[in-house]
Amino acid sequence: MWAVERRENSSRFELLLPLAEVRPGDRVFAVAETVHGAQPTWDKYLEFHDFVAAQSELIHHKRKHDIGELAAREEAARIALREVELEVEPHPAWVATRHSLRTARLEGDEAAVATLERRLAAIGRDLGEPPAEYVAAFERFERESDLVRTETSRVTREIEDIARGANRHAIWFATAAGRGKLIHLMDIVRAYPANQLGFGGKFGVYVSRWSEFLTDEPRESNNEGGVFPAIFGTVLMTLLMCIAVVPFGVLAALFLREYAKAGPLISLIRIAVNNLAGVPSIVFGVFGLGFFCYIVGASIDDLLFEARLPAPTFGKSGMLWASLTLSLMTLPVVIVATEEALAAVPSSVREGSFGCGASKWQTIRRIVLPRAMPGIMTGAILAMARGAGEVAPLMLVGAVKLAPELPIAVSPPFGLDRSFMHLGFHIYDLGFQSPNADAAKPMVYTTTLLLIAIIASLNLAAIWLRSRLRRKFVATQF
Repeated sequence: MWAVERRENSSRFELLLPLAEVRPGDRVFAVAETVHGAQPTWDKYLEFHDFVAAQSELIHHKRKHDIGELAAREEAARIALREVELEVEPHPAWVATRHSLRTARLEGDEAAVATLERRLAAIGRDLGEPPAEYVAAFERFERESDLVRTETSRVTREIEDIARGANRHAIWFATAAGRGKLIHLMDIVRAYPANQLGFGGKFGVYVSRWSEFLTDEPRESNNEGGVFPAIFGTVLMTLLMCIAVVPFGVLAALFLREYAKAGPLISLIRIAVNNLAGVPSIVFGVFGLGFFCYIVGASIDDLLFEARLPAPTFGKSGMLWASLTLSLMTLPVVIVATEEALAAVPSSVREGSFGCGASKWQTIRRIVLPRAMPGIMTGAILAMARGAGEVAPLMLVGAVKLAPELPIAVSPPFGLDRSFMHLGFHIYDLGFQSPNADAAKPMVYTTTLLLIAIIASLNLAAIWLRSRLRRKFVATQF
């Protein structure tokens, strides 16, 4: 008995017949060389599966990277043209007609091309020709678009050739119900003789599945495959949240504890900070969506990314706004923990520093903060533990079911505008929105275990850093 794991549960059905049974008039799509018997079939599977899997990875790489890079080149050319258009402001009639002319040329409509050329000439006579700078930019855009279209066609043909060669290898399976099914090797993730595996074989399958789970992308409506994009998004979002919340929380606590004078206003601020800790997390999500995405993000788009409009860059949910929203949610934790750490520093230490002639800031920077650092790290640990597991705000400000790209890039805005996958949202999606809840249960439990392990690992790293700082402080005491 074979166990087969496929890339997707396709309903495609193909009929495989011996040549002797083909009747006149039947459509024959291909003639294949076949082997019969379980062991010969298994031997052929072992012989060809690695090759076909490599071809499948090559197809995936070409679709995601090669065609993706070509699409990015065309988009960059369009943005460059739009930037010139915003500077010189050509007449809208000329721009619209020139775009229509380009479309007609691509479609090969000679009559429309002739009509649009006459209309373009008439617009030039009546309204004046656009600036030469814009005409040159439009021609560059056309050349780049034509080059991208040619390269895309070439890559598409390469993908079709690779897929055609890989699809030559398939296995005809007979189910327990007596039905036959043809499965291409390119659709098979792994196969193994389930009732013939010893301990080593079972352990190999176990390791293979864990490796796929940790390093691969999801497939089959997230019910199968890996969760690497969700792991990456969770860790990156947590780190960005800590980078945003810890400095701001420490500065706020320093002001409240060291500089602000006691009074009704400071008491009111402390009450507000404590009350923020009890606000439901979904409220922070609504605030982040309205303030960060629709107000701050839209303003950034108008100021820095006008050429990309109406498609928003920062005026939508993304990694940056998700991190800032969670940093607001965890800010009270950091402020309260930092205030307690600052209050625990003995006043005699401060007085000794002042007696040696140090200023207030020198005392805070060299005496108070180093001794309060373990307590500050405690606040960071608590903030990290709460923020990494939150789901409700992320549903509004960044997390998605399936993200085509990782939220990182080498060019501005460095992927901070992209939506991302998150382990917590992944668990919610599998548990409540999966088309097959029973099939998703193993993935739900495994992803939950992984999320707990990641949060624990981040906390252990912060605890190790806190312990190291505490030992360093103790070593400086007499």
